[in-house]
Amino acid sequence: MTVATKGIPIAYSVAGYLNVPVVIVRKDNKVTEGSTVSINYASGSSNRIQTMSLAKRSLDKGSNVLIIDDFMKAGGTINGMMNLLEEFNANVAGIGVLLEDEGVDERLVDEYVSLLKLSTIDMKQKKIIEINEGNFHEFFFHPKA
Repeated sequence: MTVATKGIPIAYSVAGYLNVPVVIVRKDNKVTEGSTVSINYASGSSNRIQTMSLAKRSLDKGSNVLIIDDFMKAGGTINGMMNLLEEFNANVAGIGVLLEDEGVDERLVDEYVSLLKLSTIDMKQKKIIEINEGNFHEFFFHPKA
């Protein structure tokens, strides 16, 4: 599962590797999707209340779902997807993130795997200064007991 649009290529890559279907959560309803479940959530990157929706026919009750996102700041979007999954009585199997913002004091999501961490950014020049390894190495090679 991912939110449209930037996470879609990553989600399709992961789903292809795992041989599982992709479910795309939308920020707006499409008439062609039929009836949907919508929730409001607090976006960590924009600090605004936004809406996300998922067609009722997208998930079976009790499904195990891997959430994939391209970027995580405070985790508001991922937390919203987790809340949406509760509406479907589905289970979060795991959370994968391509890039997380290291400069966040408090996250709404505790357990996730990230490939990269954005450590330093120059806001004046709109330039990334430093990117480091995410927590995937620690997660896979040094798991908690």
